[in-house]
Amino acid sequence: MSTRTVTVEITGMHCASCGILVDDCLEDVDGVVTSQTSIKTGQCVAVVTGTVTDDDVLAAVVEAGYTGTILATAGAS
Repeated sequence: MSTRTVTVEITGMHCASCGILVDDCLEDVDGVVTSQTSIKTGQCVAVVTGTVTDDDVLAAVVEAGYTGTILATAGAS
C-alpha cells in the first residue's frame, strides 16, 4: 500500500481536546492511516493512502471546526 504524509497547519485550536477532535475526524476518513495533531505547534501530520486527497484532509479539519492549510506533502511507501 502506497502512502504519503500530509502536514497541515491548523488555526483555532486552543486545548488538547481540540487536537483529539481533529485526529478523530481525520481518522474517520477512509484511507487515513494515522493522524497526530500537536496543539503546541498547531500542526497535524497525517499518513494517508493514495485514495485520500489534500481536499479530503482539509474537509476533515473543517468538519472538526477549524481552518487548515496544507504545508507539505511527502511521498512514502
